[in-house]
Amino acid sequence: MEKTNVTAEGVGDLYVETERDGGVLDRLGVGHQTPLHAFLCPECGLTQLHAELSE
Repeated sequence: MEKTNVTAEGVGDLYVETERDGGVLDRLGVGHQTPLHAFLCPECGLTQLHAELSE
């Protein structure tokens, strides 16, 4: 895992900010802004963010 920044654009659109420096995210094909999806547990409130990674 690598530390990165999350940004919001428009109404509710979340993106992970990545640098194209040959790091892990670059090798996984993650662009400068990759969309995120949030998942929420209705029982405990745990929230997780997942990036759409190309294979």
